[in-house]
Amino acid sequence: MIGQCQYCARGFCDEHGSILDDGQEICVEQRCQRLRVDVAEHLVFKAEARLRNEEGRCSEPACPQQHAMRCDRCNCRFCEDHLRQVIMTVTRGGEMQSEAAAICDHCRARLPLWNEE
Repeated sequence: MIGQCQYCARGFCDEHGSILDDGQEICVEQRCQRLRVDVAEHLVFKAEARLRNEEGRCSEPACPQQHAMRCDRCNCRFCEDHLRQVIMTVTRGGEMQSEAAAICDHCRARLPLWNEE
């Protein structure tokens, strides 16, 4: 075993995973590879969104409106048109409960991948 996948926690040999230059340990499972790509794309989105926020603009690309509210998932700021109220199931203190959250379209699109098992 050379590593333990940061997404599924399975150990892997050098044929079934890799340790990236930045220290990430990721197995070859398709879902884990999709999660790796998603995180990389998400970090690019957040960096670009923060630049727009510094100018007072909504994080949504090409939106000219000023930001007004923060996404509860990525913490970037959006205009009211680009945030949606959703009910999410979260675990607090070992118990599952529902709570309302303001989520941007970018984060909402990522939820199905992260909810896969």
